[in-house]
Amino acid sequence: MLPEEGVNAVRVVVGLLVRGDYEELETLTEGRRLSAVEMAGAVTASGRDLISPPDDAFADLEVAEIEQVSGGERAFRVALPLWTAQEGLSALALRLTLTEVMDGVWTVEVDGIEEAAAG
Repeated sequence: MLPEEGVNAVRVVVGLLVRGDYEELETLTEGRRLSAVEMAGAVTASGRDLISPPDDAFADLEVAEIEQVSGGERAFRVALPLWTAQEGLSALALRLTLTEVMDGVWTVEVDGIEEAAAG
């Protein structure tokens, strides 16, 4: 289970994405994995308008993998379905890697913004 500080980091990322603050999101993630241009392109290519998910969407984050990384840091791979004006709950998903670098201090990487794999 993702600690509350990690969930809060996911909320911040989703908020920036919904507002279209791709440059700020790139700064937050230090440009790891996806640049602002790549994130904007993924959202634009989807043809959808992102909206804020309901609060309970963050209660059931899919934690796909939990890793122990160097120095005792914990890393979580998280997937979150995004919400759009067109669909509500969307097939579009946000994939993140969150790493706890110090107690309660998290770094975030946006791994992808893409159609969720059909299960």
